[in-house]
Formats: sequence, C-alpha cells, structure tokens
Amino acid sequence: MTNGFAALKVCAHTVEQLHKMGINKPMPVQEQAIPALFAGRDVIARAQTGTGKTLAFLVPLAEKIDTSKSYAQALVITPTRELAQQIATEMKKILGESEIKVLAVTGGRDFETQKYKLEGRSHVLIGTPGRLLDHIRKGNTDLGGVKYLVLDEVDEMLQQGFMDEALDLIAMTAPVHQTMLCSATLSEEVRKLGRKLTKNCALIDINPDKATVDKIKQICLKTTDEYKNKAVAALIDRLNPYLMIVFCMSKERTKELGDWLGMQGYNVDVLHGEMSPAKRKTVMKSFRDAKIQILVASDLAARGLDVEGVTHVINYDIPHDVDWYVHRIGRTG
Repeated sequence: MTNGFAALKVCAHTVEQLHKMGINKPMPVQEQAIPALFAGRDVIARAQTGTGKTLAFLVPLAEKIDTSKSYAQALVITPTRELAQQIATEMKKILGESEIKVLAVTGGRDFETQKYKLEGRSHVLIGTPGRLLDHIRKGNTDLGGVKYLVLDEVDEMLQQGFMDEALDLIAMTAPVHQTMLCSATLSEEVRKLGRKLTKNCALIDINPDKATVDKIKQICLKTTDEYKNKAVAALIDRLNPYLMIVFCMSKERTKELGDWLGMQGYNVDVLHGEMSPAKRKTVMKSFRDAKIQILVASDLAARGLDVEGVTHVINYDIPHDVDWYVHRIGRTG
C-alpha cells in the first residue's frame, strides 16, 4: 500500500516520522495544503482544530529549512502559549533526529533561558506575538531570514487584539516569503487580512458542516439553569468518563461549577483565562496525566487544546457560534 504522504511528495524521513506517530493517511486539509505549499504558493485555510491543519503547515516547513544556515528561517505565530507549545511538540515529533532546531517563544517561560536558546540560533520559532517582539526589541534574535510564515488561529488573534503585534513581526521577515493563514472562520476581517498578507493564494475551505467528526456521538439534554449542575453530576455518574471537559461561557461560570463539583466529591479542576501561566500549565499536566478526571474550562481552552484520552465533552453553556461548538466537541473523537 502506498503511503498517502509519500504520494504528496513528502520526503522519506518525514513520511517515516509520521508513520511512527501513527499517521499514514493525509486529511483533506493536508491533501490540499501540502502540495500548494511545496509549490511555493501562499495558503489561506479555513479549518477547525482537529482537522489536521497543524501538520498541513508543519510537514512542508520541515523541508524548507537549510540547517547549514544558523538563523531563523520559519516563524509560526499563535494567539495562545498553549497552542505554541503544542505546535512545537508536534514539530519536534515530525523532525525526529533532524538537526533543525525548534524553539517555542511564549510568555510564562523564563525570558533569560529563552534568550540563551535564541542565541544558540533556532531555525524555527513558534510563539505568541508579545514575547517574540520582546526578544527582537532586545536584540536576542531577528527575523530577517524568515521565508516561511504561519499565522495560526488568525480569527482568534484578531479578536484578542494581537494582530498589530503580529503585523509588526511580519514586517521584519524577509521581503519575499511564503505565508500560510489558518482560521476557524472566514470573516470579512480575516479575508481582508488575507488579501493584505498573501499573493497567488490557494484558498482551502474545509466545510465546517463536515468538520464534526462522524465518530463523535452527540446527545442533547433539556434542563433548566437551576438543575444544570445536578444534570452534569448525573451525566458524570452515568457515563463514568476517563477524561471529561465541561465547557462554560465565562470564567465565573467555570469557577462556580468547578467549586460545586468539587464539593460533591468529584475529581475536578478548572481552566480559565485569568489563571497564571504556571497554574494553567500545572492543571493541564494533571489532566493529561489523568490525575484530574474532570476539567471545567472556559472557551479559552477550547482552542488548540489537544489531550489524548478525552472521552466526553459537556457543553454546560451553548457557545455563541457553530464554529466554537465544533472546536469544543473536537476535543474528543
């Protein structure tokens, strides 16, 4: 049987690394993006988390680095530090024993350690806009040699107001570079940005109607606000999840439900935007290691949060738009 990635002209080393990761068949976004990126085209992809978009830009990136040159050649900008760390981990898996150096540059990590590593000349920088700019302004690294640029979750960056910083970074890259934009939605704002930042662009639109994976069984329970907590408890008892994420619409709701479930004796913790980076990291590690069974999270955590073994997702509050719903339930399946 021919490997689907080999058919996309992916080099043998990367095909082998993907095989070790248990990935042999490209997903639709990868089938479309990888050849376009190999051909040197810019790409705008509408694709939710869980559709394989990360590998769609990392696989070509792995082959565009020249290790004989010791400067940054690729830049991946993300809205959250969790996503940056996760992409860096994926990249390292794809590279295996390769000599390409990858560095995640995010807040919440020791600045001096990052500075030291940047001086060691990383080829691929993956990070959040603010921290990347801090290092550049202090002269710890520069982006003049960056010819491969990825903006992940662009809609989220626009919403959180990070786009100006991201544009400052882009202005520092090589005058001629290849760009890939990933976004869960193609709002007018995202399209406008796409027109500004890309040329000769391949537009890849992974239909969100097909984005909810068939393997995910979805059920709906009717309840009232006052019985909601008890309904969640009853579901936990009935389903006995291995790992469960419960999504709430705000940090207040997240805290309240987390406290209530804790008082009922459930093995629970919370994740929301106002926690310190160190605390968020600790909670995520405990959840990944299955020391916590139930994670109550605000929508911040729905983005790009990949945890192996999540068996159930509960939407305690219904999200405002369908893309968010797809993001949330995509944490399982």
